Amino acid sequence: MKNFIYIPIILLIIVFTECNIKIVEANTKNNEILITSSFTGEKLISSKQFVQSVNRTCKNGNEQCTISKIQKSYYQQFRDLNNDEITISKLKNNIELKLKKEETQNEFLITIKLISYKNNKKVDSIICYEYYNDPNDSLAEEKLYYLEDYNLWTLDFTYDLRTQTAENWVKYKINPKTGKFELANK
Repeated sequence: MKNFIYIPIILLIIVFTECNIKIVEANTKNNEILITSSFTGEKLISSKQFVQSVNRTCKNGNEQCTISKIQKSYYQQFRDLNNDEITISKLKNNIELKLKKEETQNEFLITIKLISYKNNKKVDSIICYEYYNDPNDSLAEEKLYYLEDYNLWTLDFTYDLRTQTAENWVKYKINPKTGKFELANK
């Protein structure tokens, strides 16, 4: 009798999986998809107001610190990656974006580069995520990013025992003709 219960569940899983595969295939045909949204980064940092609110609200251990709105641990996400390139986006004009964890001898440093390819040739790269925390120091630094279509934002955070600050908010545009990262504004 238990086997009869499992059969409908297995059939539902198969149907759901096939539907998702067809959706991904359909999106691929229009040649502009994000292959995995788990690597698009933190949407909050695309807002200049968020950046300004961090420096206003995150002083002297304030419990209302805006950084608490960031729910995801990017350190956890990138810590266990191997050094292979991961395709995260395919854009029009044969532009492909990949992430790659850089090898380092420093166990307290994680560096992730965003690499652009045009027609399967490497064109440009930029550090989009970085985390540094020396246990002998009470200071940690983290660079977060957000990727949306041809736009990339990066933001540096500094954490110490009492305060968190945000600085170096930068927006880049990915040139659709060349695939290069170009400074859009600060």
